[in-house]
Amino acid sequence: MRRRNAAKAWNRIASTAVRRPSYARIIWRAIVVALLLTATFGATAWGAPPAREEDLLNLPQLAIFQPGEPSLLYDDEERVFGSIVPEYRIFVPLSRIPLKLRQAVIAAEDARFYEHGAVDLQGIARAAVRNLMSASVKEGGSTITQQLAKTLFLGHERTIGRKVKELRLAGELEQRYTKDQILEMYLNSIYFGHGAYGIEAASRTYFSKSVTELTLPEAALLAGLPRAPGRYSPLIDAKRAKARRQYVLNRMVATGALKQAQARRANLAPVSVNPMFRSKGMAPWFVDYIRQQLESRLGQTLVRQGGLKIYTTLNAGMQQAAVKAISQGVGAIAQRHKGQAGGGTAPPEGALVALDARTGEIKALVGGSDYGRSQFNRVVQARRQPGSAFKPLVYAAAFERGLTPATVIDDAPISFEIGAGRGAETWAPENLDRKYRGSVTLRRALEESINVPTVRLIAAIGVDPVIDLAHRLGITSELRREYALALGVSEVSLLEMTSAYQAFANRGSLSPPFAIRRVVGPGEVVLEEQLPQPQQVLREEVAFVLTSVLEGVVERGTGKAARRIGRPVAAKTGTTQAAEDLWFLGYTPSVVAGIWLGYDQRRPIGSHETAGKVAAPIWVDFMKRSLGDSPAEPFLQPEGVVQVLVNRKTGQPTSSTDPDAFEEYLIRGQEALLPSTLALPTTNASPPETGDSAVLPPPHSR
Repeated sequence: MRRRNAAKAWNRIASTAVRRPSYARIIWRAIVVALLLTATFGATAWGAPPAREEDLLNLPQLAIFQPGEPSLLYDDEERVFGSIVPEYRIFVPLSRIPLKLRQAVIAAEDARFYEHGAVDLQGIARAAVRNLMSASVKEGGSTITQQLAKTLFLGHERTIGRKVKELRLAGELEQRYTKDQILEMYLNSIYFGHGAYGIEAASRTYFSKSVTELTLPEAALLAGLPRAPGRYSPLIDAKRAKARRQYVLNRMVATGALKQAQARRANLAPVSVNPMFRSKGMAPWFVDYIRQQLESRLGQTLVRQGGLKIYTTLNAGMQQAAVKAISQGVGAIAQRHKGQAGGGTAPPEGALVALDARTGEIKALVGGSDYGRSQFNRVVQARRQPGSAFKPLVYAAAFERGLTPATVIDDAPISFEIGAGRGAETWAPENLDRKYRGSVTLRRALEESINVPTVRLIAAIGVDPVIDLAHRLGITSELRREYALALGVSEVSLLEMTSAYQAFANRGSLSPPFAIRRVVGPGEVVLEEQLPQPQQVLREEVAFVLTSVLEGVVERGTGKAARRIGRPVAAKTGTTQAAEDLWFLGYTPSVVAGIWLGYDQRRPIGSHETAGKVAAPIWVDFMKRSLGDSPAEPFLQPEGVVQVLVNRKTGQPTSSTDPDAFEEYLIRGQEALLPSTLALPTTNASPPETGDSAVLPPPHSR
């Protein structure tokens, strides 16, 4: 108890000393070092208990020394962009570490390593004198063994108690292991920055080669990193890294490891790096998604320590564009609504996924606005109402059944009785503007995202055909069997919705989304390989006609913001009640991308916010960055589709002299059916049976 109280007292004194002038602080540190040594060796002499056995695991039990290498991830151009686990570690025996590299580390960190025990009293005295002479902290007194003890067993808190424990553990390590074993453990465990633990991982991280291939300047540069990896990293500050390298070379001369001429030549070499992970950390949700899939099939040990080569579908440029678009877009939303009443403390979230429209390969995936704050993947794990982004599935099902974009339907009040007896309720869907337009074409109804005609449409064709089509398009989430399905009340994932749009973009051919091309094990053995598996789930004529209407959404409807992309694009907005969820899904012939914005704890983003206003610009930002200067592609018209001149308002055949003439796309043979009108009851229509799951849908969807 007395020793514990004394330690607390010293901690209070030490914290107070931090605020003293620098010269006094240096004197204080020298005093503390002396007191530590007295406390440490005095405690041993007084019979203080040794370090706990659980803190001193045997060498084979230390996880970092287990055989095997971390599995690496490659992008779609077969360039390494990260490891399957955040900490990149590769064990290398001391015999494979070049002598000059070992000498460089010893010279920089503990020149008398082979001469002293756990503590270097001479080194502590030298450091104290140098620090006092310079009136600043120029040098520390920790030995390599002390640093190893701290790395393996202790945290980074600065207290007397932790320092005492560090010294005890260092003493135990010196008793149990040889100096070479301690050096081997140290070189394989110390942190070198950018996720690299150990000298081999550091060599690959900074230079893309093994330690056996390092030059003297490269070895000296790495040897200077453990003291402060963030400060001396050549990837962050090449000038400072070079100065640190010169210090290491000078120390090597001082210890006799180098001749002065050798050090001079090495110091003249430029700081040149060849980082292996050029885009490390850019796709954490994507890495999690892959790891979860592979561990379920291959097992955790093989995936994490099997040295696998995992060739993925990720495109580095598109991923970086996605990260930037979501970060800037969500940041703008947060700033715009900062300080609003009832705004809460949690920031808004966003998610984006992009697929190759022809293969289904996942090219970019951002599961949230900040991975450090939340690892929840909102692309695949979140289920949210898509609002009007679901409407294209209703219209596609209608086109499958012979209706056309020129088919006329009433935009007039309609109501439905839901339930029976005392629990009966009346649902009367409304348009966003609470106005009714009379007869409208299906094209106009979808382009302007008008609710009532869409509900009338699903009532005419039935709910089951829409659910059937949704399942064919890869949506596996539960879909409620009710007319409100047309307005997007059933919760789905962003990946599901984006995959469904991929089939629209690819002429009705669905290629289920995938992220892994192949996995290669040791000896270049291919453990698994995945190729696109397209399935024709929708007639290509139907897909093209729907695409032409979704192009109209961009040209004349709710997705006008996407016109800035400057190329043919089809898209649809989705805004749920009170703007709790904002969606934008769109595609070119080569890329389909989906965006979701909202709060994890459901609440409105803003009373005046819409997907067209908020989500569409983020989508445009991503697509423009991703597509760059690539040639614009048109959507190719199938042979089974013809163009017919119709009146835009009435859907009736017309001539070129008609000021409202519009070239409409029809499936061949439908020309004879024009004009066509879809009539429905105007009130008290009965929806399909929904059982206990029937609920009133939100009144607005756009």
